[in-house]
Amino acid sequence: MSLDPSSSGGHVRILQLGVCALLIATTTAFAQDQGHASQAQAKPSEESLRHLLEVTQAKKVLQTIAEQMDATFDAMVRKQLGARQDLTPEQQKSLETRRRTAADMIAKLLSWDSMEALYLKVYGETFTQAEIDGMLKFYATPAGQAVIAKLPLVAKNTMSEMQQRVQQMMPKLQQLAKETAEEVKGPEPAKKGG
Repeated sequence: MSLDPSSSGGHVRILQLGVCALLIATTTAFAQDQGHASQAQAKPSEESLRHLLEVTQAKKVLQTIAEQMDATFDAMVRKQLGARQDLTPEQQKSLETRRRTAADMIAKLLSWDSMEALYLKVYGETFTQAEIDGMLKFYATPAGQAVIAKLPLVAKNTMSEMQQRVQQMMPKLQQLAKETAEEVKGPEPAKKGG
């Protein structure tokens, strides 16, 4: 499998980057509130989950990620075109149509209507009420607000660094895969003469 943006899996790579960004953008260290044992195990209320999503500006983070993914797609297309920028009006129209298609795919994937339900489900199944309360307290602090403001940049920079590392490692992995396949297949059996 090639992770080269010029490969046919480019669209899949954009979606994978988006998922990684979502995971990074919603992950940080939290201090757990020291409450009663029963409160520590209690499922969080939907109200507290919605409050957390509001405080962490999850909707805005999704919009930023969508914009970054759109820019990534645009860069991939420009790389495919290379030095060829003298497009005919028909080619330019086709390019814009495909770019809108990609932007629509991204917007649909990261729409608040679908992602809010996902967040509510995952957070509700993962965290206790005490943990949600602890997060809300943390995000009310200056440090918490800084985390909220800077996570999209952290996600973008992490993706960029990871992409470089993966690109450096890919030729070695491809060579290893080739050698593994050759070893498993073994030598070609001799053909019997007729």
